[in-house]
Formats: sequence, C-alpha cells, structure tokens
Amino acid sequence: MKSKLIHRLFAMVLCFVLVFGCIRGTAAIPSVTRLEFMKEVCLTAKLKPLIPSHVNSKIPEAEYIQAALRAGIIDKEDFVPDRAIEKQEAIAMIVRGLAAMKNELAVGVDVAFTDKDEISPKFLTYIEVAASNGIIKNEGALEPEKSVTPSEMEEMIKNMKECYMKLPVVKGSGIRRIQFPVIEDGKVERPDYIDERYQLVFNDDFDGESLDTTKWGYNYSWGHSHNHAAWCVPENVIVKDGILTLKGENRQHPDAVGKQGTFNNKKYDIIYTSGAVNTHHKYNFDYGYFEARMQMPKGKGMWPAWWMLKDGWPPEIDMLEVLCSKPNELHVNFHYGPAWNEHYSHEQVLNLGYSTSDDFHTYGFEWTPDYMRYYVDGVQVGHDFTNKSAIKEATGMYMILNLAIDGWDGKPDGSTQWPAEFKIDYVRAWQLNE
Repeated sequence: MKSKLIHRLFAMVLCFVLVFGCIRGTAAIPSVTRLEFMKEVCLTAKLKPLIPSHVNSKIPEAEYIQAALRAGIIDKEDFVPDRAIEKQEAIAMIVRGLAAMKNELAVGVDVAFTDKDEISPKFLTYIEVAASNGIIKNEGALEPEKSVTPSEMEEMIKNMKECYMKLPVVKGSGIRRIQFPVIEDGKVERPDYIDERYQLVFNDDFDGESLDTTKWGYNYSWGHSHNHAAWCVPENVIVKDGILTLKGENRQHPDAVGKQGTFNNKKYDIIYTSGAVNTHHKYNFDYGYFEARMQMPKGKGMWPAWWMLKDGWPPEIDMLEVLCSKPNELHVNFHYGPAWNEHYSHEQVLNLGYSTSDDFHTYGFEWTPDYMRYYVDGVQVGHDFTNKSAIKEATGMYMILNLAIDGWDGKPDGSTQWPAEFKIDYVRAWQLNE
C-alpha cells in the first residue's frame, strides 16, 4: 500500500514537472521586435543605412530606421522599435520591402483566411498582395495578431527572397517598369489625343453598392489622416448609382478624439470626418494617361484631390487639387528633388472660367518619359513639364482620391455645404507601352 502511494506521489510530481516545464518552455519562446524584423527586411531589400536626422540617434540601428522610413517600409508615427511585431505587420513590411526593390507585384485578391475579420484594415491590402504573390497561402488561419518568433521570421524572410527571385522585371526607358494586363472593354473609348501606345489597364465605373477592394484600399496607405483636420473612415466612402462619393461631415469621429493634424508646421485638432481611397500595392503605375470624371463639393474649407505617391517622398504628382473657396481654379503640381529631403515643385494654377462644384467635368493627366501634360474636358490646359531627369524619379506611383477638410483651404464657414460630397463618376488608366 505504501509502495503504491509512493508511486502515485512520484507520478504526480513528475507530471507537475513536465507540465511546468512545458509552460516555461512555451513562455521562453522569444518574440521578434519590430526593429529586428525591419532590419532583416532592409538587408534583404539591399537598402543602404542612412545617417539619422529626425530619428533619435540613441535608438539602436537608427540608420536602418531612417532607410526604412525613406523606402516606405515603416510608418514614422506608429513605429515602436522594441515592441514585438505581429504577423500582419511583418507581412506588410515584406510587401513594402519588395515594392522598394521596384519589382512587379501581382494585385490583391480577396483573402480566404478563417480569421480574416481579425486582420487590421491597415494591413489587409498587404496581406492580399502577399497572398497573390505566394508569400503566404491564401487559406486557413493566419493568426494576424500573434507575435512572430525567430524561426517564423527566418521562414518569412526566406519566402521574401524566393518571391523576389520569381518576380518579373520589365525594363524600359532606363528604369524598371510595372506592367499590367490590358483590359478589353468595348464601352471605353481611347481619347483621340492619345495614340495606340496607350492601352487600358484600369477602369472603375463604380457600379454595384460597395468599393471594389481588388482595385482600391480605404483611407490613406499610412492611416486615417494627412495634412488636414478630417479623420477618413470607410463608412464615408459611398458607392451608389454608379458614383463614388467621398463624404465630408461636420462632426468629430470617436477615434479622432485627441488626434491632431499638421499643415504648414501648425497643429490643429482633427474635428471632421471624411473619406479617402488609394491603389497602394494594387495598382502602382509607370507612365500612362489617367482620366477621371468628377464634381467638387461646395464651400470654403473643402480640399478635394486626385494625386499620386510612391513609397517615400518625393516624388508626388498632383493631377488635381481644388480649393473650394475658389472652385474655378485648378491646381496641378509635380514635387520632385535630387534627394529625399530636398524638393522642388512645378505648380500651375489654372483658371477654368467656371465652377468645378456646379457639374461633372473630365480631368486628364498624360505622363511619359519626356513630359507631363494636363487636360480638362478633352482640351489641354496649362503647359507641359519637360524636365526628363525629374520625371524619371516618378516610378511605381499609386493613385489617391481624398476629400481633405481645413488645411490648405482654411476652416469651413457659412458658405460650406454639409455634408460635403466629392463625387467621382469613373477613374481610368491607360498604360504607356513603348
């Protein structure tokens, strides 16, 4: 009897030791920090470390942080170096890193992960692109909020390298080019002022009742706001009756409480709600003709824009900006520079002779290695920009549509119509195939 009791006690102690050991072993598995993962992506993308400027030089590997900021691999406002990185963040870094290497990435697909609802909207586009390119499998459980372990990081970086080796690269005009499949759409006619080198690769007539997320992502690629006082959210992006409407409201979104924006080095509270969409890592273009039919909102404080960025700034192409206190004026611009922290601008302010808020008009932008040119209702406006070395800086540019409030056009006043509505009938892009 005594022997059996001893055996039982021994078995219980052994079981306790094993269980405790397993718990300790699980807890002992380290997590990879955002800094560690970012550095591996930078090294894989062959980004050169830079001398830090606004980054705190006391932070380890600050020069890599600067390089990652420049390439758009990380976002300045929410990068905490010593925080454990989640799977969804890691995948976003990998996709951004591949984009920084100027390769062609397949556009996104609707992911089929069982835990898709747990994926942050900020990272969903990157995960779709990663699934399209075979970096991750478009099925099963992703566990997006789970921290990455060293072994998982090793596997992810391996997948990144393999994906890079498989990606096609198309060369033209001395730079790497992103090419998209041509759309055969008999309903869309090529404008008679662009020739057959331009082929339709993007068309959205905004049919249906929701945004086509294979073409667009919500908000800005970096978050909910920019250099204005509005917080952009998906519910203010409305697709109905063949029109995309970005709706501006005179109310503060609950998530914007305590948030501040900056314009011309002046900070102000984000007290309005609006909408924005972008084609980041779904459609990034190199040259072409771009056209959109739009109607601007009415009243002071409204600042609708249709523009292009790449990962990092400059360059920036402003295909259209309107300050609705002066709705007859069209602003177009190209920001460029010999270095990332220096910029030059080629701005034109065009008086159209009518209000862009009263009706729909068609706006066009032609972009070649030799010139940039603007159109309104099929007629060229302004003059060409022909600085070839500057134009060459603009590669892999994605489109943004947004309705900014306050900022450049100042605060809304009694002339402002609420809710404000920036209406877009269609957006099209013809790729320049040389």
